Amino acid sequence: MSDDFKRQRDRYMAFSLAAADLLIEAGPDLKIVQTIGASQALLGHLGDLNGRDIIDVFAASDRTFARHLLQRALRAGRIEPCGLHLDQRSGTPLLVNLGACHLPTAGGIYISLTVLSDAMVLTTESHDATGLLDREDFEEMAERVLDLDGDRAPREMKLIRFKGLAGVIRGLPSAQSDQLLSEIGSALRAHSMGGNAAARLSEEEFSYLAPAKGDPSTPETLTQDLSDLTKDALAAAGVAGDVIKPSVLSFELNTGNLDEDSVARALSFALTHFCHPDNRPPAASLQDSLAQAMDETVQHFDSIRNLIEDKNFTLFYQPVVDLDTRKVHHYEALMRFKDGRKVFDTIRLSEQLGLVKDFDLAVAKKALETLQTHDGVTIAVNMSGLSVQDDSFRDSLKQLLAPFRMLNRRLMFELTESSAIEDMDSAGNFLKWLRQQGFGVCLDDFGAGAAAYAYLRRFDVDFVKIDGPFLRDARENPRQRALLKSVAILCKDLRSKVVAEMIEDEETAKLCKALGIEYGQGYLFGKPRAEIVVQKEAPVAARRQGVKEGWG
Repeated sequence: MSDDFKRQRDRYMAFSLAAADLLIEAGPDLKIVQTIGASQALLGHLGDLNGRDIIDVFAASDRTFARHLLQRALRAGRIEPCGLHLDQRSGTPLLVNLGACHLPTAGGIYISLTVLSDAMVLTTESHDATGLLDREDFEEMAERVLDLDGDRAPREMKLIRFKGLAGVIRGLPSAQSDQLLSEIGSALRAHSMGGNAAARLSEEEFSYLAPAKGDPSTPETLTQDLSDLTKDALAAAGVAGDVIKPSVLSFELNTGNLDEDSVARALSFALTHFCHPDNRPPAASLQDSLAQAMDETVQHFDSIRNLIEDKNFTLFYQPVVDLDTRKVHHYEALMRFKDGRKVFDTIRLSEQLGLVKDFDLAVAKKALETLQTHDGVTIAVNMSGLSVQDDSFRDSLKQLLAPFRMLNRRLMFELTESSAIEDMDSAGNFLKWLRQQGFGVCLDDFGAGAAAYAYLRRFDVDFVKIDGPFLRDARENPRQRALLKSVAILCKDLRSKVVAEMIEDEETAKLCKALGIEYGQGYLFGKPRAEIVVQKEAPVAARRQGVKEGWG
């Protein structure tokens, strides 16, 4: 061997070890052929590595992902470096950066492992067995990486639908369903930018950001690969046939002249649109998605505006009772639409479009009309956090209430948490004015979000309504019960009464009384009805059929 050849060999070896702590050569069967570097320090507890499956060196939670990465390297020739964990005798996996390259002339695969600190790899806890980001984290990541300079930013996002996946998952034992989700998640991560830019958007919809230098997989080849993968995974679980049918769409991420807000809006719209397969076909790029979003926004605005102006909604009334006497204290007005559209979704959309204050005014007007024909009845109407911050809404509501001063003790306002309040001072002053005029004020949805505590600290209110799921969890969770009891004690000190919603049985009603809660609402005491029926006796229980109380 010539001196020049030896120097060249040593130079490449020095470069390799300067960039990595351990180099591993594996055959096309992923069996280890040779290791160079800190093999003893990093993997000495595994004994002789030669001939061993390289997947075994990784922590159990990362083995499926590692296998997909290395199989991809064998097909594509090279992968982007990804963060994984090595198996360690101590039980604490060691974070490493994995790079891999396949040389067709040699037949095998060459792997580099570099020890990292946890702070050097972007990780977000997955909510299920896929190991993938949720939609919110994915959107944040996408917005961030799209702002990278030049060639570092991704140019394409893949949108994948696994039709039939939800039904299969529900029909499998948990261990087998988790394995199937792990295979799907690992395959998508292996294709994604940095191995971590993939998400589960909904039960059957997924997405990933392709590497900045492009994804060699076409929608057709990726669809076939995912079809083969799911078929093999299902066969291992004892399920035969093509019961899951993957499909893939490519979405261009060229931002062009779009500003940050436009990019965020276009991304959010594209992902939302894709998760509703009944919609028209999704746009193919950020620019097209933004145009489509604007077009649909105009349509939604006109639809909701017409809904309000034509008064195509009605109010249903649900009783709120004193838990000691079971007598009705007041009724909450719940909106229903004559065309059957979903109330919660429509209200959230109206908040986004700036129309919720018109809804709130229309509901208050209808409630006042009802009070005029029902002596001795008190009604509570919902009021958005956006509305109480709006000068025009406050002025309009004052004008609406002015002729009905004699009804002030019979009308209440429930402040919802569906939209955050930023201008606390103006909102607080308006709620104070309402109470000074004799109108009751209730803080709704307590326990649904962190903002409720801030509101309770800043606003004087007559009632605090406990969010239904918060109460439901308290039945089985002593910690939740303790929290609820502390809320009841706090409210008593603040001279606010507590209302619990979604009470469906006597056991829950008794629990509420034991915790110091004074009032209750739910199917135990009566369903929402189009007409107010004054009950002479204690109401008969009725089981819930999946209806969410509040606006909807």
